[in-house]
Amino acid sequence: MDLATLVIATALMVPPNEPVVDHSQPYHSTQPTIRTFERRDEDEARRSNWNSYVRELEDLWREYRQAGSTVRAWNRYRRQAYQAKRRFIYNDPYFAPITRNVEFE
Repeated sequence: MDLATLVIATALMVPPNEPVVDHSQPYHSTQPTIRTFERRDEDEARRSNWNSYVRELEDLWREYRQAGSTVRAWNRYRRQAYQAKRRFIYNDPYFAPITRNVEFE
């Protein structure tokens, strides 16, 4: 079994810095693409923003449950959850509205 694995590995492996065999259709390339993360800082900021939003919702829910799940506590929870969602959306650059001047004829 080890010999078969070695034979398959040597048949399929490509040496470093060598192009792979191109079996694609004409005028297409099948060379592997290495991803580069150009927006890593932005993605990490968005992730931390999401995590803080979720923690805030969990804290609000915990307060609601500790208040006895009354109608008044529910209305307070809904109001604060709406404000938290609004802050989350406005702090995320991908959710910001795109505004442009549209002239109607």
